[in-house]
Amino acid sequence: MIHLLIIAEDHVLIPPIAVPSASVEFKSLRKPNLATARPLIEAGMFDVCLLALEAFSGDVQWAIAEFRAVTADCPLVIAGRQFSPEEERAAYLAGADLVLAPTCDQTTFLAVIQRLASRSAKPAPAAGRSSSASPFSPAGTSLAPALTTSALTVMRDFSQVFSYSLDYRQFTGHFVIKLREIIGAARIAIFLEPPPPTASVGIPATHDPQRLICAGAVGLPTELIECFELSRKSGLGQRVSQTGRIIRLGADSTAPFLADDPRLQREFEILGCEIALPVNDRERTIGLALLGGRITGTPFSDSELLLVYHLMEELGLAVKNSWLHHQLAGSHRLFSNVLGAMTSGALVVGSDLTVLFANQAFCRFLAEPAPAPADLDFAELPPVLAKSLHEVVERGQTVAPFSYEHPGAPDRVFRVSLIPFPTDRTQLPQPAIMLLEDFTQVRAAQRAEIEASNLKLIGLIARRFAHEIRNSLVPLTTHQQLFDTDIDNPEFRDSLKHALTRETGRIQRFTEQMLFLAQTESGPTDSLSLDDLLRKSFARSREFLGQETAELEIRSNVSHPFVRCHRPSLLHALQEIFLNGLQSAGEPPKVTVTVASELGPDGRPELALRVRDNGPGFPSEVAARATDPFFTTRNTGVGLGLTVAKRVIEAHAGRLEVNARILPDDPDLVIHLPFQS
Repeated sequence: MIHLLIIAEDHVLIPPIAVPSASVEFKSLRKPNLATARPLIEAGMFDVCLLALEAFSGDVQWAIAEFRAVTADCPLVIAGRQFSPEEERAAYLAGADLVLAPTCDQTTFLAVIQRLASRSAKPAPAAGRSSSASPFSPAGTSLAPALTTSALTVMRDFSQVFSYSLDYRQFTGHFVIKLREIIGAARIAIFLEPPPPTASVGIPATHDPQRLICAGAVGLPTELIECFELSRKSGLGQRVSQTGRIIRLGADSTAPFLADDPRLQREFEILGCEIALPVNDRERTIGLALLGGRITGTPFSDSELLLVYHLMEELGLAVKNSWLHHQLAGSHRLFSNVLGAMTSGALVVGSDLTVLFANQAFCRFLAEPAPAPADLDFAELPPVLAKSLHEVVERGQTVAPFSYEHPGAPDRVFRVSLIPFPTDRTQLPQPAIMLLEDFTQVRAAQRAEIEASNLKLIGLIARRFAHEIRNSLVPLTTHQQLFDTDIDNPEFRDSLKHALTRETGRIQRFTEQMLFLAQTESGPTDSLSLDDLLRKSFARSREFLGQETAELEIRSNVSHPFVRCHRPSLLHALQEIFLNGLQSAGEPPKVTVTVASELGPDGRPELALRVRDNGPGFPSEVAARATDPFFTTRNTGVGLGLTVAKRVIEAHAGRLEVNARILPDDPDLVIHLPFQS
């Protein structure tokens, strides 16, 4: 492989240049001028250099002389237009090895370049291709023993430094020592911003990226390192962070900076250094490195500083990776500590069903004595838990929380929750965590609460039942006491008959309410006229209350509406609604039912029955509780009328609404039933 350097502007076109670019035997690189190519030439990276010219003048002679000042061994080929014999002679005298005519064919061009490259080749060490000059030293500079190593060998040595430790301070200190061996600097100091805070409990985060703290140094007093910091807000830290360039003390390019900011000069003097280089992680500057003069007193070349710059970039990447490692490790410790401190059992399994973590509570729930968390295996889990985990991890199924009773402890109840950890690829299998909560006390409390509620409900039903029966027995008992003495009195017999009819009706109504409330309602079986149902149920209500003067008015904009219903239950529900209205109506009692056809919430047609009596209506606080079981505002009754009515109407796929009047014509109740045309 022949390495060819082409120095030519982009607009300069030379036919032979395309030949090595297309050949696998050549590796060519194009630079616009000698200044940009100088570090590469000093590093001895090329076998032949081709300088492309459009015209020949004294400036070109100067360029050839400057090229030879950088390297005396690399063959130099001049190419361009047709040169005169005098121009060719001047080029050869300036230091060119060959002046190439434009008419040169491709075969000749390749043969000449290969011959020049083979003539410039020298024996090279096994570590890499040799060059005429060290990549760390300018021409004419004496080399330190370590600088005879190739660039690849240096990079290999520094890659070993980064594997020295995961702690950035330790491998930075080792890096400084190794760098001193390579470049021979008397003093080296590397200042870095503090690492980002890691996840921890009870430790405040004090990360200040404006501070630059010494992470590694050699040749500096320990007292100075411990008490001296740099800052991004001023001095060297600010200048290097803003420009991202190398600063040299006394160099012409940085002299204006030193004059404008005396703090730069002062920080150089305190640390005894003369060169500042940025430490980058390829995204931003995380610190800077300071170099003192060489131990031998010779200055650093541009190629040496360029290599050190790239080494500092590798250091920055290693430091960034170290910080990320510590953040991940801190997050892992925090996660483990949180799970370990939980009173609930926690088990984390990987995508291959390997147990990654189990806290003591989980192991204690499984068995007594509890196995060590590190010894827990997936195969040791109870079948019910293992099956649920397998469904989440392998199949990606959602498993709702469920109760689990351990066979070894039948008196204990656990609540199991499974939470998957989907990966970025959203592929199966996926890791998951299982939480095991001891619900023994919760379950016992729930059972006790249910039992207490049942007892309370039974007591309430018993009281209501006893109250209703007692109210019915009072007139019957009174007539029973007068039965022997007044049986022959016609008025007594009429009163007894009326009492028996009224009180047995009340007991029968209460019994029917309890039955309708307890039984499973059957579906609609009949198709009946709504008008007949309303009038029949109103007649029963009027008869039950003995209000013969009560009046029912039906207003309907639907012609002969029919409903599918279970006749006995819907008659009872309408009877309870009319009883409620008649008991609150004024004198003479009147109930108005307005029937209309509307669209329900699902878009289907339905019948809306708006019921209103001529009484005061429901107060707002009563309307909110009117359908609650056993809620009543009267001294008689058990408070189940509207409760049963609502249950029956809902069994017919309808709805019952109880409203407080806002406007004078607002209905008290609205019944919604499916419409049958």
